Amino acid sequence: MPRNHPGPLWSDAEDAAPASSAPERHEVDDRYKWRLDRIFANWDDWEAAFAAVESQLPKLEELRGTLSGGAAALLAAFEAIHAVQRRLEVLSIYASMRNDEDTRVSEHTARRGRAGSLATQFAEAVSWFEPELLALDDAVIDGYLADSEDLRLYTHYLDDMRRSRKHTLDADREALLAAAGNVTRGAARIFSALTDADLRFPTIQDEDGNDVELSHARFARYLRSKDRDVRRQSFEAYLDTYGSMSSTLAATMDANVKNHVFRAEARNYDGCLHASLHPDAVPVEVYHNLLAEVHANLDTVHRFTALKKRILGVDELREYDLYVPLFREAEFKFTYEEACDLLLGALAPLGDDYLDILRHGYREGWIDVHENRGKRSGAYSSGVYDTQPYILLNWSDQLSDTFTLAHELGHSVHSYLSAKNQPYVYGDYPIFTAEVASTFNELLLLNHLLETTDDRARRLYLLDHHLTQMTGTVVRQTMFAEFELKIHEMGEQRETLTADDLGELYVGLAGQYWGPEALLDPERSPRSWSRIPHFYYDFYVYQYATAYSAAAAFSRSVLQGGETERERYLDILRSGCSHYPVETLATGGVDMMTRAPFRDVFRLYGERLDEIESLITEEGR
Repeated sequence: MPRNHPGPLWSDAEDAAPASSAPERHEVDDRYKWRLDRIFANWDDWEAAFAAVESQLPKLEELRGTLSGGAAALLAAFEAIHAVQRRLEVLSIYASMRNDEDTRVSEHTARRGRAGSLATQFAEAVSWFEPELLALDDAVIDGYLADSEDLRLYTHYLDDMRRSRKHTLDADREALLAAAGNVTRGAARIFSALTDADLRFPTIQDEDGNDVELSHARFARYLRSKDRDVRRQSFEAYLDTYGSMSSTLAATMDANVKNHVFRAEARNYDGCLHASLHPDAVPVEVYHNLLAEVHANLDTVHRFTALKKRILGVDELREYDLYVPLFREAEFKFTYEEACDLLLGALAPLGDDYLDILRHGYREGWIDVHENRGKRSGAYSSGVYDTQPYILLNWSDQLSDTFTLAHELGHSVHSYLSAKNQPYVYGDYPIFTAEVASTFNELLLLNHLLETTDDRARRLYLLDHHLTQMTGTVVRQTMFAEFELKIHEMGEQRETLTADDLGELYVGLAGQYWGPEALLDPERSPRSWSRIPHFYYDFYVYQYATAYSAAAAFSRSVLQGGETERERYLDILRSGCSHYPVETLATGGVDMMTRAPFRDVFRLYGERLDEIESLITEEGR
């Protein structure tokens, strides 16, 4: 019964260091590296932990057939399984993060693979548990709970398992599905190996005419370059590189979707979407309400696209123009140290205890700051219940880096508070609430920056940043969510996903979402789907949009309220997974079963757009 702990939580920000080539790992100052030695001092200790977990697996299998023996037997099984699971999580996350430090190191990749294989063996060793438990009558389980005060800790956990009764197979078939884990995860691993380790990008010229090797991180940075030719070069070179592997990546995506279809059908779900949302008890109506409300407000998004074309003064607004800041003359940035100090002020409405946790994280090696050769691109927060939180960054002094740091610290403090306030069984939290904590921090940072400036140009820059953030987090991620839904529907109809089909679908959606002012590249835009790692995460991306909507509501409440509103929000972070996520957010006053949170975000979107248009009219632009 492996639990679904958050693991890495990827943000959508991938910025580059300005140097022509990133340093090697050993050239980065240790004070900017995370302290993984707080987990294991060395690989020898990791190997010892690996052997200890491996040795315990037969003992877990020996517990089969004991659950009918009463409350004490069920409690003993829970405790034995969780004890091994906790050690497995620690060694798995260590191997994963060591691999992310430099994906070129084959020994690290091999150990991460071994940890994955051990996780599959663990899943096999405990695959009997849920079928055996669910074979017990509800009256029997309720009797166990009445008999044992210690077992009552697991009431919500057991209720959640019983909710899944119709989707749980008999012990033999559960064991078979568990054993297939290494095979069915193959598509995502192949994508990661291709794009993070093997893919080689060409050289382009930067704003100063220097030859620089393109990378995942530099691609995102150059799309925001003030030099349109740099944006064009970056876009074309990046997508041409992906285009050279379009058939391979389409086959990988097809295998990924077929895996999801197979598992949904094997467990008797009403499709892949239902299968993905069921573990967190998120009704499918939440997903469909999001799509519907975004479509209902696309005219507002098209206003922003038209404004971009007007401000940039281009005859044709290309895809590589969509991400460039509109008011570059007021651009500003922060070093990593400046950003750390800034966030202490921005997040002050959350109280002194929250700020003390941030200071602790800064000092105690939570954060791996700078890009190095071979390092995993992007940013995420990671760690498990028995480790401190960890953050991976690829810092380049851009303003977006400061927002990424705020975002990932939101995840990390959420993890810290959840582990501190919940027992292991409820110490994790689903992505649905995780992205609320991270986005909330970004919104407080933006509010702080707006509140502390009276410079009109800087205000325009920040308002544009906010609109770009809402567009990227709510609109773009919803477009991704709709793409993901449609490719899974194709898979459920037994269609084979080809590069041409995927490209046509993606461009069709992009045209709807960006509007008539955006001119898509007929050769390269159809390849854009192939570079998005989130499509391998199984209906992950919609939660960015739902979380942003919830976070916007909570941030207004905290900023306009007092201690009651602050504590009500922090209680959400402290609650872990002790309740279902939609229910958890409802305790804070946000009802995700309605379209109201999404509608409110677009009301804010329109207000920000109105303010920009008013300011530029005053300036005579």
